[in-house]
Amino acid sequence: MLLTNTELEKLSLKITNVLTHEMNWKIKDIRLIGSGVINAVFLIKDKERGLLAVRTPWRSEERMMDKNSSGIISLQKEAGIAEHCYKHQIPVPKIHKLYFSNEINFLVSNFVTGDDHEISSFDVGKLTSKIHKLPTDGLTIIDQQEQTLSKIISERITERVVSLRKLVYTDLFVPDSGELEAILNTSKITNCLLHLDVRRPNIIAKNGIIQAIIDWDNAFIGNPIMELMRISETQELDEVEFLKGYNAEKLLKNTEKVIQSIYRLDTALMLSILFISFLNDKEKSEYYINRVQLLFDEINKYL
Repeated sequence: MLLTNTELEKLSLKITNVLTHEMNWKIKDIRLIGSGVINAVFLIKDKERGLLAVRTPWRSEERMMDKNSSGIISLQKEAGIAEHCYKHQIPVPKIHKLYFSNEINFLVSNFVTGDDHEISSFDVGKLTSKIHKLPTDGLTIIDQQEQTLSKIISERITERVVSLRKLVYTDLFVPDSGELEAILNTSKITNCLLHLDVRRPNIIAKNGIIQAIIDWDNAFIGNPIMELMRISETQELDEVEFLKGYNAEKLLKNTEKVIQSIYRLDTALMLSILFISFLNDKEKSEYYINRVQLLFDEINKYL
């Protein structure tokens, strides 16, 4: 389903009406600057607050006041984590308003400008390390609740194996999520806030200096090794420089290889499915299917 011009106009009018008539903001301009699977993002200009970004779920099947809808969860998650990070001096856009109604739901935050200059993977590593050092007291991840990351990842791996087996012929067996979870639970590393989508599209920088990190949809609280393994598997950053900036040597040394492999497997499965079903990239899909098999072989030594 695509965001049509008609739907775009409706969203724009609804946002403008709420901000102007309910909140008495002085909106000078509004225009679409991006849209994804769940959200559309508008840039607005307010007389007092300057440039702001408005993120709103756009799909017609989203039920506006359904607290379990993906759109509402996405907005609440972004707002809650961003406010927590902002309080602890992590560079994120300041949140101005989280709005829910029967007509429209949206989140208003500062619009942070950037440019196309290269971002150092070393600096991204430093920022990720800083995020992992944040206190998590008082922080609740709305779609995690009381679940541990080890439980979420173990169950997700079994689900993704089932999905992959439907897409390609493979002799991969569906692993026992309980066994995977038990292995992950042997880690003694302290849990922390994980972004879990640390990529350049989610980092705004100007003249090479990071201004903000955005898009916390994938975030959970859990073992920081998960973040490091995801970054390693996605290969979108210079891993050596990232790990230097993060200062990850001790963390990696104190984590058993099987734990690292299980967290890697979650990402490799996701990327296999992504490149087969959505991006239709034969070379990358074959690469990640091979990665899945290699990681399974490594993990099976411990099962």
